[in-house]
Amino acid sequence: MSDDYFLVDEKGYIATFIINRPEKRNALNPEIHAGLVSNIDRMADEGKIRCLVIRGQGEMAFSAGDDLKRDYSDSGPSLDEDKDPSMQWPQRTSRDAIFDAPFPVVAMIQGFCVGGGLALATECDMRIAAEGSSLGIPPSRLGIIYDFERIQVFVDLIGPSFTKELFCSGRRVDARRALDMGLVNEVVGPDDLEAAVYGLAEEFATAAPLSLKGHKRIVNTLISRRVQGSALSAADIEEMRQAQRQARQSEDANEGRVAFREKRQPVFKGR
Repeated sequence: MSDDYFLVDEKGYIATFIINRPEKRNALNPEIHAGLVSNIDRMADEGKIRCLVIRGQGEMAFSAGDDLKRDYSDSGPSLDEDKDPSMQWPQRTSRDAIFDAPFPVVAMIQGFCVGGGLALATECDMRIAAEGSSLGIPPSRLGIIYDFERIQVFVDLIGPSFTKELFCSGRRVDARRALDMGLVNEVVGPDDLEAAVYGLAEEFATAAPLSLKGHKRIVNTLISRRVQGSALSAADIEEMRQAQRQARQSEDANEGRVAFREKRQPVFKGR
């Protein structure tokens, strides 16, 4: 499945969403965001995919930011442009779709990962970056303020101090500094990036889908309630307990026990 601005590749239980604008440093536009949302929602409904990788086309950039111009100049897009409501960005955001997806979403970062590109990467469940990557969020250098929902993602991920450092200075950091901040999960050499990302994706692909979905959902619920400053509700607790019961009573749980006794790799079916 493809579009001028993005490509979608599905192999077995692993899908890849490729931002396909290398000549523009994979700058993001409404079509890319809408395509990401619609494909994640479709994959969630179909129930086959167990991991999604998001990456940029080529080696120059994961994404150099939001670029909403329709008439591109020869000088190329600005690295970072804030949202223009007139450009009809999708009502359901990539943040919502990734958060709700019943499978892990991994950002594969190489080259520039700046502005809206970094915001998208931080919305993913985890990030693996190549040495030499450049990450930054420069609204203060553009005279704008990002919406609070995007800032909250950074606060949850790296804490208020590092968030202030990135947003208020507008500086870019290299992959190693990003790792120290907790902005990325792992840093590898450029030649090892694909193997590291898809090796992790394969681990997710062989895991039990109900466990993947349940653990991600529980973590998200705990984060949401902390952000809201509210205690877990009775409904929250019951939903999490129900997920546990469903997993324990599933065919996959039995398969896991049998495979463990037989010292073989389990084959999970998501039921």
